[in-house]
Amino acid sequence: MSELRILVIEHEAGAGLERFGNWLTEAGAETVVLRPYLGDEIPNELDDYAALLVLGGSAGPFDDVDNPWLPQVRNLLQRSVAGEFPSFNICLGGELLAAATSAKIIRRDRPQIGIYDLHTTSAGEADPVFAALADFSSLVGETIPAVLFHQEEMELPDGGELLLTGSDAPVQGYRVGEFAWGTQFHPETDEAEIEQWLESDPLQLPAGKTPESIKAEVAEADVQLIRINRALAHSFVHYLLERQGAD
Repeated sequence: MSELRILVIEHEAGAGLERFGNWLTEAGAETVVLRPYLGDEIPNELDDYAALLVLGGSAGPFDDVDNPWLPQVRNLLQRSVAGEFPSFNICLGGELLAAATSAKIIRRDRPQIGIYDLHTTSAGEADPVFAALADFSSLVGETIPAVLFHQEEMELPDGGELLLTGSDAPVQGYRVGEFAWGTQFHPETDEAEIEQWLESDPLQLPAGKTPESIKAEVAEADVQLIRINRALAHSFVHYLLERQGAD
């Protein structure tokens, strides 16, 4: 494999890689985006790719009727957990990873939307990818800001390592197996995308929040969000480069 290529699965328009993709590219990766909702076929074999990245979306992890490619994605994630290839899975992607490992997933009474304060665990500080987030604790205090936009909530898979936690949905970042990572938070998004999601997704808002207050808190945190999530993207690519060099 001469170039480091990451296969990306996008589940719907408006829920793409956004700036996370730019950060992956600047760190040395090429991203290849598949849009199965537009008819792109997901390959069964990922020999031409260094990793799989599964994005978020408004579907639930078992909404197979409207998203008939989800069983194939869950199968790929089972294979990632088994050690075939690394994967990084965001929000719906993280829920699909949890579902692929038979972790319990519930639907919250109210969603989490906006900025929430999270913190790395001791396992996160030692993780080859999420350790990049622990490096920011001295800059922004004991917690780091993160964008959440979800109503499904997952439990930690059996044998999983909790890497990032906080709020009343404690599984915010985790790893299962050697190199299958899942997040509940969104490292890719910004105020403009949140505004789009608020307009298109009829979720009930968290108590005490309005669309305007949510957009304002995301905008206020954006400088920190860029620094933190850019470091996370770079850390994932650096891990893949080191793994590729060791092969």
